[in-house]
Amino acid sequence: MVERKDSTLIDRYVWSVTRHLGADTGPDIARELRGSLQDTVDAKVEAGTDPARAEEEALTELGDPEVLARQYGELPGHLVGPALYPEYVRMLRALLAVLVPLALGLVLVEGLVSGTGGFGDIALEAVGALLGVTVHVAFWVTLVFATVERTRPAAERDRPLTAWRTDQLPAEAPWRQVHLAGTLVQVFLIALVIAVLVWQFAGVSDPATQVQVLDPGLAPSWKALLVGVLAAEIAVLVAVWRTGHWTPRLAAVNVLASATWATAAVWLLLRDELIAPDLPERLGAVFGVPADWSAPAAPLAAVVIAVAVWDAVDCLRRTRQAARRP
Repeated sequence: MVERKDSTLIDRYVWSVTRHLGADTGPDIARELRGSLQDTVDAKVEAGTDPARAEEEALTELGDPEVLARQYGELPGHLVGPALYPEYVRMLRALLAVLVPLALGLVLVEGLVSGTGGFGDIALEAVGALLGVTVHVAFWVTLVFATVERTRPAAERDRPLTAWRTDQLPAEAPWRQVHLAGTLVQVFLIALVIAVLVWQFAGVSDPATQVQVLDPGLAPSWKALLVGVLAAEIAVLVAVWRTGHWTPRLAAVNVLASATWATAAVWLLLRDELIAPDLPERLGAVFGVPADWSAPAAPLAAVVIAVAVWDAVDCLRRTRQAARRP
């Protein structure tokens, strides 16, 4: 046997492998592993390899000690294993579908009732609440399932926590369902656009810190049309959710509303009536940016048209899928 008085690689490797193993198996595995490594090193040295090099090669061939430790201890190499993953995903979806809209609603209601900040402040608080709730839910649910994964007996790790039942199947095919969470997100986004329009059309309260993007001098009929059409789209989304799927009638109403809003917005953009005429100066006053530019009406109109076309195509696609009910 080759003596290596100054080398501690094998000692460090064995310790790295066995430090997380129990007292009942750790010492035996340490002796077995040390003996196996010593034999491998001796064989390499007898073949002409330098002792230090032989030791390094033997450890490199055996691989990462953390991986080897998991194999010896039958420990999972993942946060959430295949048996628990479906329940983990279902739990995440269920909690996020309830808590995210609830948090956003509470922030918006508190901001509107208190009236202590402008719309920009409320929007920032809503974004913060969205991120905070999502991160906390994901962290704690993952922590719970990862803990369960590591504390379960090895014989139970291939089984789910609860047995699957046929009543867990969706009532309809997934491509025909309109989920409450998705509907709430769409309604929230449209309501947010309505709130921005109302805020802008009414005129910002503090021009020194808030930017007037839309022209508050727009005719009341145009203001009512732009806001009313969006409100109609919310009503359509609620009707679709209650029905459970898109119908040709609801799709036609949605496409008509989207086309009406896009036509009105494009008309006003191209006539320079929607954007505040002094927008560059207002942005310069608030953010200190140059004011020698004008609002790009044509590109904005193109974006509006693209969004309307995408919304119509998506709506018609969902209606066609729903019509293919077996």
